[in-house]
Amino acid sequence: MEWKNIINKGIIETDAVIAFFVVLLMVFLMINSLNFAVNKNQETKNLFYLKTKAIYFADSLVKNSNQEKPEKGIAVYNKEKKRVEENVIDLNLVEKIDEENFPELLKEIRIEFEEKEIRIGEKKGNCFEARRLVMMETGEKGVVFVYACN
Repeated sequence: MEWKNIINKGIIETDAVIAFFVVLLMVFLMINSLNFAVNKNQETKNLFYLKTKAIYFADSLVKNSNQEKPEKGIAVYNKEKKRVEENVIDLNLVEKIDEENFPELLKEIRIEFEEKEIRIGEKKGNCFEARRLVMMETGEKGVVFVYACN
């Protein structure tokens, strides 16, 4: 008789334990999927931040002229018109660029025109590339590639 009571109690307790573990497993899976979504959202934010920085650096390079810090602008300054010629590159400024002075996240600048290529810096890690169509002061068409990396 004692044996029968133990079995009956065991079945009731086993059902409760199984139900408890099922609920616990469901809660664990919900938390895990929520954690995955949060991590994915963070990756998206990081990628968006890199894209924004790369585009900003590329725009700044081709729309500004800075004789002292050419990594902030390599556009031609037209003295006659007293203004910067946007999207026209001064190759003398390009030669002065020092990668030591690159802003944070800017890792590489590459300029391709005709059959020539100028590369400053080296991209490492997860990078986003921004491109700008430009013209050299000599009239050649080219592309400026700017890489922002983590």
